[in-house]
Amino acid sequence: MRIVLFLLVVLCISGCYEPTPGCLDTRATNFDLDADEACPDCCTFPKLSIRFDNTWTYPDEMVSLRLDTFYIDANNHPFRIQRIRFYWSDLELQLSNGETLTITDSLDLSIANGTDTSMITVRDDYLFADIDRATRSVTLKTLAPSGELASLKATFGIKDPVNKAVTTSVSNSHPLAPKTGQMNLGAATGYIFAKIEYFQDTTAIDTVPRIINIYGSDFIRELQLDLPVPTTFIEGFNPVLVIENDISRWFSGIDVRQTDTTALKNQFVDNLTQSFQLTQVLAQ
Repeated sequence: MRIVLFLLVVLCISGCYEPTPGCLDTRATNFDLDADEACPDCCTFPKLSIRFDNTWTYPDEMVSLRLDTFYIDANNHPFRIQRIRFYWSDLELQLSNGETLTITDSLDLSIANGTDTSMITVRDDYLFADIDRATRSVTLKTLAPSGELASLKATFGIKDPVNKAVTTSVSNSHPLAPKTGQMNLGAATGYIFAKIEYFQDTTAIDTVPRIINIYGSDFIRELQLDLPVPTTFIEGFNPVLVIENDISRWFSGIDVRQTDTTALKNQFVDNLTQSFQLTQVLAQ
């Protein structure tokens, strides 16, 4: 009799048990410790952000960038920065074990081919930075962070075929969408990889900035930013890569009154590759 009762209790318990569905991936922001059954496509993964700490280095100190301050160029000409904007693409996070993490989202966009267009699908890892303040944060797409980060690789500029994108084929909030102040010169030329705006005189009448537009495949550069100390990602949190952007290096050796625009472009591009430093990884 006792055996029968015991079997009835066991059958009742097993029959009444209902598994708790939830996200069982520890890399996800909604990882559910109480779940015991994986739910289909319910995990939400972190979004990668990059924070640019924009600075200016003097011989005896480093300070936050200010747009209301006059700086001195290589020929002792005073000038004032109004705004700097630039594109990065092809972002890759290099781990200490040799593995690579990339953005998992994809992007469908229209590419101009003469008078025709075609649709392509690419990895959605495009960054547009607008340096108009001391600190500027840019939120990118989805990343499943895991392991120990050693370095960040990125491309300054945008390579073909994406450089020939029809800008209106993406959402208005996307980095590749049309921008106020024109960051795209049309399908034949493509995107302006960097737009540097500054006042090359300090007089009150200087109200029109000089604008240096950098574009074209000759100016594409590959960047590799190494962390001083490799850092382990905290799973389940949004990673923030903090990058020191030393604007004084952009202007190193530059004569802001140089009339040879091509020479200026080459100097700026050579300088900017040395201006970025990956300093730390935060979790939000």
